[in-house]
Amino acid sequence: MPMTRIMREFPRPQIEVEPTDYGMRVITLRRISDANTHVRVTNLVFPQAFVIPMSSEMTITQWHVPVDDTRHYWYAIFTSFGAPVNKDEMRRQRLELYQLPDYVPRKNKSNDYGFDPHEQSHDTFTGMGADINVHDQWACESMGAIQDRTREHLGQSDKAISTYRRILRSAIEQAGNGRRPLMVLDAPEAAALTGPAAIDGIGPTEDWQAYWRKTDENRRKASSWANGR
Repeated sequence: MPMTRIMREFPRPQIEVEPTDYGMRVITLRRISDANTHVRVTNLVFPQAFVIPMSSEMTITQWHVPVDDTRHYWYAIFTSFGAPVNKDEMRRQRLELYQLPDYVPRKNKSNDYGFDPHEQSHDTFTGMGADINVHDQWACESMGAIQDRTREHLGQSDKAISTYRRILRSAIEQAGNGRRPLMVLDAPEAAALTGPAAIDGIGPTEDWQAYWRKTDENRRKASSWANGR
Protein backbone atom coordinates (compact mmCIF):
# COMPACT_ATOMS: atom_id res chain seq x y z
CA MET A 1 0.00 0.00 0.00
CA PRO A 2 1.59 3.35 -1.00
CA MET A 3 2.49 5.71 1.83
CA THR A 4 0.50 8.49 0.15
CA ARG A 5 -2.66 6.38 0.41
CA ILE A 6 -1.96 5.49 4.05
CA MET A 7 -1.48 9.15 4.97
CA ARG A 8 -4.61 10.16 3.07
CA GLU A 9 -6.97 7.45 4.30
CA PHE A 10 -5.66 6.99 7.84
CA PRO A 11 -4.82 10.55 8.93
CA ARG A 12 -5.04 10.24 12.74
CA PRO A 13 -2.28 7.94 13.97
CA GLN A 14 -1.68 6.70 17.47
CA ILE A 15 1.69 8.08 18.63
CA GLU A 16 3.84 6.25 21.16
CA VAL A 17 7.11 7.65 22.59
CA GLU A 18 9.66 5.41 24.31
CA PRO A 19 12.82 6.60 26.12
CA THR A 20 16.05 4.94 24.99
CA ASP A 21 19.73 5.05 25.93
CA TYR A 22 20.38 7.34 22.93
CA GLY A 23 17.35 9.62 23.23
CA MET A 24 13.89 8.43 22.29
CA ARG A 25 11.96 6.25 19.87
CA VAL A 26 8.78 7.55 18.23
CA ILE A 27 6.29 4.95 16.98
CA THR A 28 3.37 5.97 14.79
CA LEU A 29 0.54 3.45 14.40
CA ARG A 30 -2.20 3.61 11.78
CA ARG A 31 -4.72 0.80 12.13
CA ILE A 32 -5.52 -0.45 8.63
CA SER A 33 -7.83 -3.27 9.74
CA ASP A 34 -8.36 -5.67 12.62
CA ALA A 35 -5.54 -7.75 11.16
CA ASN A 36 -3.03 -5.12 9.96
CA THR A 37 -1.49 -1.90 11.27
CA HIS A 38 0.94 0.46 9.59
CA VAL A 39 3.98 0.83 11.86
CA ARG A 40 6.51 3.64 11.43
CA VAL A 41 9.49 3.85 13.80
CA THR A 42 11.64 6.99 13.87
CA ASN A 43 14.23 8.09 16.41
CA LEU A 44 15.82 11.07 18.09
CA VAL A 45 19.52 10.64 18.80
CA PHE A 46 20.09 13.27 21.46
CA PRO A 47 20.64 16.13 21.11
CA GLN A 48 19.98 16.90 17.42
CA ALA A 49 19.89 13.88 15.07
CA PHE A 50 16.88 12.10 13.62
CA VAL A 51 16.91 8.58 12.17
CA ILE A 52 14.08 8.15 9.67
CA PRO A 53 13.00 5.26 7.40
CA MET A 54 13.15 6.08 3.70
CA SER A 55 12.16 2.63 2.42
CA SER A 56 12.43 -1.00 3.45
CA GLU A 57 16.13 -0.91 2.51
CA MET A 58 17.28 2.59 3.42
CA THR A 59 17.30 5.01 6.34
CA ILE A 60 18.39 8.63 6.58
CA THR A 61 20.02 10.26 9.60
CA GLN A 62 19.53 14.03 9.64
CA TRP A 63 21.89 16.13 11.74
CA HIS A 64 20.99 19.67 12.76
CA VAL A 65 24.19 21.21 14.10
CA PRO A 66 23.99 24.66 15.76
CA VAL A 67 26.16 27.43 14.35
CA ASP A 68 24.99 30.18 16.70
CA ASP A 69 21.79 31.12 18.56
CA THR A 70 19.67 31.40 15.42
CA ARG A 71 21.31 29.26 12.71
CA HIS A 72 22.40 25.67 12.15
CA TYR A 73 23.89 23.38 9.55
CA TRP A 74 21.76 20.55 8.19
CA TYR A 75 23.30 17.44 6.72
CA ALA A 76 22.30 13.84 6.16
CA ILE A 77 23.80 10.36 6.17
CA PHE A 78 22.11 7.53 4.27
CA THR A 79 22.35 3.90 5.38
CA SER A 80 21.53 1.16 2.89
CA PHE A 81 20.56 -2.36 3.93
CA GLY A 82 20.43 -3.55 0.32
CA ALA A 83 21.98 -2.17 -2.86
CA PRO A 84 24.69 0.52 -2.48
CA VAL A 85 23.51 4.14 -2.45
CA ASN A 86 23.83 5.85 -5.85
CA LYS A 87 25.80 8.86 -4.62
CA ASP A 88 26.03 10.51 -8.03
CA GLU A 89 22.26 10.45 -8.51
CA MET A 90 21.61 11.72 -5.00
CA ARG A 91 24.09 14.56 -5.54
CA ARG A 92 22.37 15.46 -8.82
CA GLN A 93 19.00 15.59 -7.05
CA ARG A 94 20.36 17.74 -4.24
CA LEU A 95 21.95 20.23 -6.62
CA GLU A 96 18.54 20.85 -8.16
CA LEU A 97 17.60 22.49 -4.87
CA TYR A 98 20.93 23.67 -3.41
CA GLN A 99 23.66 25.72 -5.04
CA LEU A 100 27.41 25.36 -4.56
CA PRO A 101 29.77 26.13 -2.95
CA ASP A 102 27.78 27.05 0.17
CA TYR A 103 24.67 24.85 -0.39
CA VAL A 104 22.25 27.76 -0.03
CA PRO A 105 18.73 26.60 -0.98
CA ARG A 106 17.55 27.93 -4.33
CA LYS A 107 14.06 28.21 -2.86
CA ASN A 108 14.18 30.34 0.28
CA LYS A 109 12.61 33.28 2.10
CA SER A 110 13.85 35.76 -0.52
CA ASN A 111 11.71 34.15 -3.23
CA ASP A 112 8.85 32.90 -1.03
CA TYR A 113 10.18 29.33 -1.26
CA GLY A 114 9.06 29.15 -4.89
CA PHE A 115 5.38 29.58 -3.95
CA ASP A 116 3.07 29.53 -6.96
CA PRO A 117 -0.65 30.17 -6.28
CA HIS A 118 -1.65 28.58 -9.59
CA GLU A 119 0.24 25.41 -8.67
CA GLN A 120 -1.46 25.40 -5.26
CA SER A 121 -4.88 25.70 -6.89
CA HIS A 122 -4.34 23.05 -9.53
CA ASP A 123 -1.49 20.75 -8.59
CA THR A 124 0.03 20.61 -5.08
CA PHE A 125 -1.27 21.35 -1.61
CA THR A 126 1.57 23.75 -0.69
CA GLY A 127 2.23 25.41 -4.04
CA MET A 128 5.94 24.98 -3.37
CA GLY A 129 6.79 22.03 -5.58
CA ALA A 130 7.10 18.35 -4.74
CA ASP A 131 10.34 18.40 -2.72
CA ILE A 132 9.45 17.90 0.95
CA ASN A 133 12.72 19.55 2.00
CA VAL A 134 11.35 22.88 0.77
CA HIS A 135 8.17 22.35 2.78
CA ASP A 136 10.15 21.51 5.93
CA GLN A 137 12.40 24.53 5.43
CA TRP A 138 9.42 26.85 5.07
CA ALA A 139 7.68 25.37 8.13
CA CYS A 140 10.77 25.89 10.29
CA GLU A 141 11.91 29.28 9.03
CA SER A 142 8.50 30.93 8.71
CA MET A 143 8.08 30.83 12.50
CA GLY A 144 11.07 33.15 12.92
CA ALA A 145 14.50 32.51 14.39
CA ILE A 146 13.42 32.59 18.06
CA GLN A 147 9.98 31.71 19.41
CA ASP A 148 8.35 32.27 22.79
CA ARG A 149 7.59 28.65 23.68
CA THR A 150 5.73 29.70 26.84
CA ARG A 151 2.81 30.68 24.62
CA GLU A 152 2.49 27.23 23.04
CA HIS A 153 -0.38 24.84 23.69
CA LEU A 154 0.97 21.37 23.00
CA GLY A 155 -1.50 18.56 22.39
CA GLN A 156 -1.68 14.79 22.01
CA SER A 157 0.17 14.87 18.69
CA ASP A 158 3.08 16.72 20.34
CA LYS A 159 4.18 13.87 22.62
CA ALA A 160 7.64 13.72 21.09
CA ILE A 161 8.18 17.48 21.51
CA SER A 162 7.24 17.33 25.19
CA THR A 163 9.48 14.30 25.75
CA TYR A 164 12.43 15.94 24.01
CA ARG A 165 12.15 19.07 26.14
CA ARG A 166 12.13 17.00 29.32
CA ILE A 167 15.27 15.16 28.12
CA LEU A 168 16.95 18.48 27.28
CA ARG A 169 16.11 20.07 30.63
CA SER A 170 17.40 16.98 32.42
CA ALA A 171 20.66 17.09 30.45
CA ILE A 172 21.13 20.77 31.26
CA GLU A 173 20.58 20.05 34.95
CA GLN A 174 23.01 17.12 34.89
CA ALA A 175 25.70 19.17 33.18
CA GLY A 176 25.17 22.02 35.65
CA ASN A 177 25.67 19.61 38.54
CA GLY A 178 28.89 18.19 37.11
CA ARG A 179 27.36 14.92 35.91
CA ARG A 180 27.51 13.42 32.42
CA PRO A 181 24.32 14.04 30.44
CA LEU A 182 22.82 11.69 27.89
CA MET A 183 25.03 10.78 24.92
CA VAL A 184 28.27 12.14 26.38
CA LEU A 185 30.12 8.89 25.71
CA ASP A 186 33.58 7.47 26.14
CA ALA A 187 35.08 5.29 23.38
CA PRO A 188 33.73 1.91 24.61
CA GLU A 189 30.24 3.34 25.13
CA ALA A 190 30.24 4.88 21.66
CA ALA A 191 31.39 1.61 20.08
CA ALA A 192 28.53 -0.25 21.79
CA LEU A 193 25.89 1.81 19.98
CA THR A 194 24.79 -0.04 16.83
CA GLY A 195 22.20 2.39 15.53
CA PRO A 196 18.46 2.63 16.22
CA ALA A 197 15.81 0.84 14.19
CA ALA A 198 13.96 2.86 11.56
CA ILE A 199 11.01 0.88 10.20
CA ASP A 200 8.11 1.68 7.88
CA GLY A 201 5.79 -1.21 7.07
CA ILE A 202 2.51 -2.99 7.66
CA GLY A 203 2.48 -5.62 10.38
CA PRO A 204 -0.02 -7.55 12.50
CA THR A 205 -2.28 -5.37 14.62
CA GLU A 206 -2.07 -7.62 17.68
CA ASP A 207 1.72 -7.99 17.65
CA TRP A 208 3.12 -4.86 16.03
CA GLN A 209 5.86 -4.59 18.72
CA ALA A 210 7.42 -7.92 17.75
CA TYR A 211 6.90 -7.13 14.05
CA TRP A 212 9.11 -4.04 13.88
CA ARG A 213 11.83 -5.54 16.08
CA LYS A 214 11.99 -8.72 13.99
CA THR A 215 11.94 -6.68 10.76
CA ASP A 216 14.94 -4.67 11.94
CA GLU A 217 16.81 -7.79 13.04
CA ASN A 218 16.24 -9.58 9.72
CA ARG A 219 17.18 -6.52 7.69
CA ARG A 220 20.47 -6.06 9.55
CA LYS A 221 21.38 -9.72 9.16
CA ALA A 222 20.73 -9.58 5.41
CA SER A 223 22.49 -6.25 4.79
CA SER A 224 25.55 -6.05 2.57
CA TRP A 225 27.73 -4.38 5.21
CA ALA A 226 26.88 -7.05 7.80
CA ASN A 227 28.07 -9.73 5.38
CA GLY A 228 31.32 -8.09 4.32
CA ARG A 229 30.11 -6.95 0.88
